Amino acid sequence: MKARIKNLRFLAALPGLCLAAGTLAAQGFPARADAMLSTGPFAGAMVGVVFAAADNGEIYYSRNADMQLIPASTAKLATSAAALERLNLDFRFTTTFLMRNNERGQKQLSALVWRGTGDPSISRRERASLEDIFEVWAGSLAALGVTSVQRLVLDERYFAGPAVHPSWPEGELSYWYQAETSAIAFNDNCVDLEFQPAAKPGRRPKIALTPDFGYIKVKNKAVTGVPNSAFTLDYRREPGGNTITFFGSIPAGRSRKDYVAVHNPALFAAGALKHVWKKKGIRVASIATWANTGLKEEELGTAFTWRSQPLASLVKTVNTNSQNLYAEQILKALGKEAAQDGSFAGGGRMVANYLNEVGISSSQFRLVDGSGLSVENRFTAAGLVKLLLHLQRAPVFPVYYESLATAKNRMKGDPLLAAGMRLKRGTTGPARNLAGYLHSASGRLYAFAVLVNAPGLDRPAVDEATDELCLAAARQLP
Repeated sequence: MKARIKNLRFLAALPGLCLAAGTLAAQGFPARADAMLSTGPFAGAMVGVVFAAADNGEIYYSRNADMQLIPASTAKLATSAAALERLNLDFRFTTTFLMRNNERGQKQLSALVWRGTGDPSISRRERASLEDIFEVWAGSLAALGVTSVQRLVLDERYFAGPAVHPSWPEGELSYWYQAETSAIAFNDNCVDLEFQPAAKPGRRPKIALTPDFGYIKVKNKAVTGVPNSAFTLDYRREPGGNTITFFGSIPAGRSRKDYVAVHNPALFAAGALKHVWKKKGIRVASIATWANTGLKEEELGTAFTWRSQPLASLVKTVNTNSQNLYAEQILKALGKEAAQDGSFAGGGRMVANYLNEVGISSSQFRLVDGSGLSVENRFTAAGLVKLLLHLQRAPVFPVYYESLATAKNRMKGDPLLAAGMRLKRGTTGPARNLAGYLHSASGRLYAFAVLVNAPGLDRPAVDEATDELCLAAARQLP
């Protein structure tokens, strides 16, 4: 991790990450890599691969390095890097509650404005409970002597639409990884689900919701199957609504948890807050949007504020958990903070500008979202490795490196890579990718990218073969 790039300026000046530069010192690995990538699950697939030494940028292996491929979640490497370097490690999302100045000191407020800036972490993550933050807020309001609010006003103007990118798969809007973006977010903009089979096959399973305050409507058409039968239970949310239809079968004796993405997450958050505050002795009579209230900035003052954890902490959820909503919220915040454009396009322009500035040409990428969910995204293996090499010499590198996942449950448990590898997986329909950093047996740090695109990929087989490739690199590279 302490290695530094000595010739990055020279590398950046050449196309294709200088793939013709340098000598391939470890001749054994290229030959083995060529053999591995020509057979098995790689055969017939579009594959882009680069392995480069982090200390001097020397390329030890490349294959189709400049081929534009679907990056899937490895696109998060660019989103998180741009955020860390263009915002800063201490950047925090700020949530502000405002009240009328002439009502300060009163028990009853005619309006309380909830002004969001896209904080994705208002949830149980790193908290004692799902309701914990809302309870803290209730305490802040109670400290002002407030016992009731006539209108809770939602101010979501920090972000611009659309809430989901138009290129995301239409049939998957129900799932957590395609949650709507929103300036006011809660619980990853999802309702937690727990499927509990009935005591006897043929009967309806129980579907437990958290939080459960009536925001979503359940149509339960699922059944309990016999023990050890296939789990086929699935669900669909009606477009533009919050009616969820559950169907399929769950085997007796086997429960499962999942998450369903809600429509209009700001209203969902407000409903959850109203429910929690009622238990804490603060009544909220109604919920309204900013546009429908006629409130003016000059009549408002801050009641209290809430700040998220620093960006340095949030990017770990982006890269280790591969949490799409976090990535999209950070992307839109980047656009808003840098150019007053809190949209997918606004954030995307900031990421593109950043990549160009660190030496990655526009021919090496095309990104339309922050998470990599869209199949319209493209990245080359050379571009990803050049990004990783740049980060290795940047002041944010320790945070960036630690934000990536370890090789847990990968690499056949090899102790060399278990301790010396940080990676980002990427999966969507036709893509199964891996990129990050690994150490060779000598302790030398390498950046790598393995992008595999093809319809109908055998994902477990691709994973196993990619792991074998990385193990070979760790053992054979100097």
